[in-house]
Amino acid sequence: MDDKKVGFIGAGNMAYAIGKALVSSGVIKAGNIMASARTRTRLDACWKDLGTKSTLDNEDVVKFADIIFLSVKPHLICDVIKQIKQSSGPAKLFISVAAGITIATMNETFGVPTRIVRTMPNTPCMVECGVIVYALSSECLPSDGEMIKTMLDPIGLIEEVPEKQIDSVTSLMGCSIAWYQMVIEAMADGGVKNGVPRALAYKMAAKSMEGSAKLVLETGNAPGVLKDQVTSPGGSTICGLYELEQSGIRGAFMKAVDAATKRNQDLGKK
Repeated sequence: MDDKKVGFIGAGNMAYAIGKALVSSGVIKAGNIMASARTRTRLDACWKDLGTKSTLDNEDVVKFADIIFLSVKPHLICDVIKQIKQSSGPAKLFISVAAGITIATMNETFGVPTRIVRTMPNTPCMVECGVIVYALSSECLPSDGEMIKTMLDPIGLIEEVPEKQIDSVTSLMGCSIAWYQMVIEAMADGGVKNGVPRALAYKMAAKSMEGSAKLVLETGNAPGVLKDQVTSPGGSTICGLYELEQSGIRGAFMKAVDAATKRNQDLGKK
């Protein structure tokens, strides 16, 4: 992909995480990347250090790049597309990271069939330990999927899913990051209540969650199997599990996924 040029319309944290990974992994040369933003503050604070090009004009990005990330907030994406559509064309590949905005909505706004990839990365992509799901429009070339995987592989696990699943998957791997943080915080609070220093409690809770996730991914065992391995009859773990079950923790998480999925679907209708 040495000859490919990549653009970012919107230069926030997620765009920067992707741009930084592209450069550090050697997938794309810094000089072949251009980012745009409404002001120079963000561009000068972060992107300048990467050695990338920058601009305040979104159309500059589209004219420059072969692959354009639409990394603005969902409520802005249609306005941005209207602004740049005269500079688009079949040679351009657009990658959206806007939650809830469907390929059909974007194609309708472009006014002509366009190569679009709808993606949803989560915030751990910023530490190269994320999850990215994507769906391709029918106009995409057979090679577009592999190109997406090559570009985004350095920042995390990447999976193609049917577009109809993206709203629910987004809840599972996007919104859930806040819920996992709440679990870490609550576990740490429990440690503090029992005399563990705050900084150590955060570290222990976070690392234990990381290790638990790694066990699921690397052993292939179901979470229930791994749970049973550390749950002794009459032990402290089963006593804690009983309290969690009494509090309805499973149902609470399932309801959270349902609520977030519905909200994602509502965003796509606006």
